[in-house]
Amino acid sequence: MSKHWRHALIGALGLATAVCQAQGDAHSLSDIAGTAALAMQAGARAQGYEDIDVRVRPLDGRLALARCTLPLTTLPVSSARSLGAVSVGVRCPGAEPWTLYVRGEVSATQVVPLLNGALQRGELIGRNDIVVEKRRITQDFGGIITKVEDLIGMEARRHLQAGTPLRFADLVSPVLVERGQTVSIISGGGALRVSMQGKALASGSAGDRVLVSNLTSGTRVEGVVAPDGSVVVQ
Repeated sequence: MSKHWRHALIGALGLATAVCQAQGDAHSLSDIAGTAALAMQAGARAQGYEDIDVRVRPLDGRLALARCTLPLTTLPVSSARSLGAVSVGVRCPGAEPWTLYVRGEVSATQVVPLLNGALQRGELIGRNDIVVEKRRITQDFGGIITKVEDLIGMEARRHLQAGTPLRFADLVSPVLVERGQTVSIISGGGALRVSMQGKALASGSAGDRVLVSNLTSGTRVEGVVAPDGSVVVQ
């Protein structure tokens, strides 16, 4: 063996020994990945998701971070994103502190109400128009409606395809009272409720506050539009 190759081999063996020693004192990569995965799962659960799946991207096997003498912690997540591509900072607060950002993919199974048929603009959604399905989602809802009761009675703002999740931006509360319309004004509460005829001075949907004029006295009062189209005065 030549002198050159003998020195090269000795150097390689020395480097290999140093790497092995360093890896022997290195923190477990599986512990780092597990800490990150739990943080990602907790973030998705905090947003109301269930049946969560986390897949942490493989860490570089050449990493040799000092073995942490204290339990690992995670840094606060700066992004509001909890599904899809997520990054979590894992920190060692021990004598030799270090921080490593771990990336992963988070998904969840969610029950979502869908239209079982297409709706045209202006049509109202009834309970028979809705089916409920479990879907695997890989991005945050971003306004998607998850409760059936939030859909019932709403009006399509535009043409809506069957089988697609609905967002609040797709719908509008139907106008129940038109300006100039004769309405029932309900006053009082409990067992004592008085009903009288009035004229709406503005249009409104359920929950809107509108002015109405008593047809008998001409008195103007403000009330809240009820789901049945009457105006309730407190």
